[in-house]
Amino acid sequence: MEIDPEIVARRARERADENWGFRTFLKAYSKLPERRVDALAEQFARQAEAQINCTTCAACCRDNYIPVNNQEIARLAKRLNLTPGEFASRYVQPETSEHDAGIDARPCPFLEDNLCSVYEDRPEVCQGYPYIGGNIASRTVGIIERAGTCPIIFDMLERLKDELGYNYYRRGRRRR
Repeated sequence: MEIDPEIVARRARERADENWGFRTFLKAYSKLPERRVDALAEQFARQAEAQINCTTCAACCRDNYIPVNNQEIARLAKRLNLTPGEFASRYVQPETSEHDAGIDARPCPFLEDNLCSVYEDRPEVCQGYPYIGGNIASRTVGIIERAGTCPIIFDMLERLKDELGYNYYRRGRRRR
């Protein structure tokens, strides 16, 4: 498993077309039931997760947009001894047609030496990252996007392509 975020990002860029092809394959050609695909994806991600200490990577904290709601703003503001208004004006990008209001984490202003300085109060999306589990077919766009950031997701995606026979399929050889 590759854990260097720069190498993972490069490999994900190199495989972008392949990954979008896998999305089509998964939705249109995969013969496995969705719940079996989901179980495999979760298994592979958990195995990858066990091989990496996220605090040595922290790539997700360097290149993500973190949507935040009013409750999260209030909680983070309290932690930092700010008013919600002060917190929002200092850290929160306003809602646009492209995204919800959030913290532009490039890098996250709360990242200190690869550790989250507001860990106990971090936003819900941070708590759930990298979103292992759930319906893979409906989330492939997000998975493909995160494959360039998160070594866990990159590894899961690569193993899933192998296990489901996508690499055979795209070479014109269907698995039996």
